[in-house]
Amino acid sequence: MTPKQVFEDSFRMAELLIHVYRLLDNDGLQTEGNMVTALRGVLECEKDEQVQLIVNAIFLGCIRESANVPTGQLRRPSLENLLRQAVVSGCTAYETYLSTLLAEHILTVIEVRQQDFFPTDADVVTYFEGLSLGINEAFRLLNQDDRAVFLRNKIVTFVQKKNLGSVSGLKTVGLMLGVPAPWNTLAVHLHKERKDLTKTLSDAIERRNAIVHKADRNLEADNLEKQPIAFAWTQQAVDTIKHVCLGFDELVTARMAQHRAELAARQADIAARQQELADPQAELVDPQAELADPQPENPHV
Repeated sequence: MTPKQVFEDSFRMAELLIHVYRLLDNDGLQTEGNMVTALRGVLECEKDEQVQLIVNAIFLGCIRESANVPTGQLRRPSLENLLRQAVVSGCTAYETYLSTLLAEHILTVIEVRQQDFFPTDADVVTYFEGLSLGINEAFRLLNQDDRAVFLRNKIVTFVQKKNLGSVSGLKTVGLMLGVPAPWNTLAVHLHKERKDLTKTLSDAIERRNAIVHKADRNLEADNLEKQPIAFAWTQQAVDTIKHVCLGFDELVTARMAQHRAELAARQADIAARQQELADPQAELVDPQAELADPQPENPHV
């Protein structure tokens, strides 16, 4: 799978949870009335069977007694957990995408930029502060045939054990892959303000951490109630993650095409030089050929 496919597959859960929330959202289950009576007849329910209806602008659903779904499970406070998990799934897809993207392309960048592949940006340097080489690993860098793959594996392993789930994660991966000023470039590409993208993403990641580590509760409050979450905010957060990742993928795809073209041109040049060294007489004139084809004499001389 490509990094984009990995993202779309992971992100699908976030979209599914939002769709399910929209379908199940209700102002109270209906247990009586003309609609309930009509559905009882269609379903041929027993006289004493409880039937609950979910009715909203886009969905009509019937819950039969055998489903064993308590009424309280489908009240809005409970359904809001679907929105919380949509935020978690979206942020997880974002982080997984960045890790996969770096693993897919960093080898090409190392081969193209060689000793200059690592960015000098302070944030990137700080991110990789924990990456170190043992003495045996350092000697492997002397092997020209192996060092690019070795560095690639070393970087990917380090990143996979560390967190890329932040606004700076995209910047780090972008700079590593040769995308200049990643957030500024992405904002221009999406025709959006950079601060709108980064603020929405940062808020989503912060909320994701609160959901995962604190069950979305304010642990400093006396009642420990969950923080409220709105459908519109969740939709905006999830949509922003989607647009950021798909837009960034377009930028990286274009940049990698440039890298591959540069690498191909360099390899072609090296091959041509090797051919010249292998056949040093290719451009020399054969003196025997000149003797075999003498110039005709000028009869007027």
